[in-house]
Amino acid sequence: MPSTPHEVLIVALREQPGLLGALVSKLTGVKLPRSLKPADATLRFVKPAELRLDLVLQGGRRRWVLVELQRGVDPAKRRRWPLAASLLFSQTGAMGDVIVITARRAVARWAERVACVRTRLGTELQLRPVVLHLGADESKALLDEHHPELALFAAWAMQHRHGPGARAVVERAFELTERLPRALRRAQQRAILSVLSERMLELLREASMNPDKIPETPAARKLRLFLEAQGRKKGRAEGEAKGRAEGEAKGRQDALLTLLRARGLSPSQDDEARIRACADAAKLDRWIAQAATATTVREALGTRTQSARARPRTPARSRQSPASRS
Repeated sequence: MPSTPHEVLIVALREQPGLLGALVSKLTGVKLPRSLKPADATLRFVKPAELRLDLVLQGGRRRWVLVELQRGVDPAKRRRWPLAASLLFSQTGAMGDVIVITARRAVARWAERVACVRTRLGTELQLRPVVLHLGADESKALLDEHHPELALFAAWAMQHRHGPGARAVVERAFELTERLPRALRRAQQRAILSVLSERMLELLREASMNPDKIPETPAARKLRLFLEAQGRKKGRAEGEAKGRAEGEAKGRQDALLTLLRARGLSPSQDDEARIRACADAAKLDRWIAQAATATTVREALGTRTQSARARPRTPARSRQSPASRS
């Protein structure tokens, strides 16, 4: 199943196709057509088979770009990438680009040659994608004041890193995001935090709680304030959810006690304490249903004795009559 960092970047690329063009131009110097728009990323064959891809962009009928985010090695891509490119080539009549984005050098080397296969006899099938390796140097290049939208890619490249250099990149990415229009700023800030590992987030929280331990730059201060705001928002949401759950449980508890007393069944202090201590909605609903027909409180709460549950057993008759046994 795709991870959160994977999905966050795919959503960003799908909602803002121009991001891919800016990224490619920054790292390769090649400009992609501005007409590229998201298309159906599920490719279908004549037979009922499907090939699911991360992202497909199309500009007109004869221009397409296939985008894959690759966090690790996947042997199945040896078959899928050539198949997808061949199908799009057949449908459009023109060859497009296959762009692989990764933050790992080993994965970048693998992606460059995984779809190049040759038989013992000499037949060759080759697909060499454009591999964008977001390493340390590339990530620094993406921290461009003139293109603050690329800061998301720089932060995404830090998903496996946790050192001071990675932390500096994240802080700078967060700082550059402040240059975006208000409508995009908050979305990119949330996206940056979503692609970071739990370890990196913990380091950032630690720095925000101990500003004397790690010198706080202006970028770090902005990040700290955002983390604190997100923490307060999360705390409020958790508190509201807990309050709703407690309120619903109390409502069921009150209904159960009212039903028992209305039917002339008087719960003891221990019974009432047991009911009040139960916060399981399913169990409380079961007790309410049982209380509608129960003859005792113990029966309503599912604590009937074994003797009450046991059915009298009728002695089995002998297959032979007394006369036949005599």
